[in-house]
Amino acid sequence: MFYCSMLLRYKCFKIFIRVFLYLKVLYVSMDSELSKALDFVDFGDICKGCSVNCCKRFYAVLLPEEENRFKEYAFTVKTSIGDVKAIGAKDGKPCPFLDSFGRCSIYLYRSFDCRLWPIIIYYDFNTDEKVVYLDLECPAAASGRIGDDFIKSVVELIKRCRIDKEWLKRYTLAPWPNNLKEITRFK
Repeated sequence: MFYCSMLLRYKCFKIFIRVFLYLKVLYVSMDSELSKALDFVDFGDICKGCSVNCCKRFYAVLLPEEENRFKEYAFTVKTSIGDVKAIGAKDGKPCPFLDSFGRCSIYLYRSFDCRLWPIIIYYDFNTDEKVVYLDLECPAAASGRIGDDFIKSVVELIKRCRIDKEWLKRYTLAPWPNNLKEITRFK
């Protein structure tokens, strides 16, 4: 009897590992193309020891193709023209993916908005342009520790990406502290 239960546990464990690996591959392959394009973004040491810690204060708006991946943790942010889904800080609680060391536990799989911040892209309703900003709520951005070459690389990437205009409008209207410095505009 003991042998059977051990064998059954072993088989269950093997099945669990196979399913886990399959899901990991599936989620990675489903990852947003925009998010993948930003894989080179790694703030690493810049964020270490940050007293502001964006993951404790802010939320990240999800792209429509990211909503399913984060549905267990996503919440709705209402805007005047429709809702967006978001993950992160809410009701005074930090992002559920922030670990006990103050680091992102899903860093390799984080959302587009998380990868991009402190660079933000908004829609200008008056000029019908996309506007790229640097969010000065980030101490590294405010103190100039995020290099111009890096910012230019991200801006060029954003210009090449197809971002849904209707989603961008809702994203723009989602409440945010807005301590922003304009970098560039484009159609």
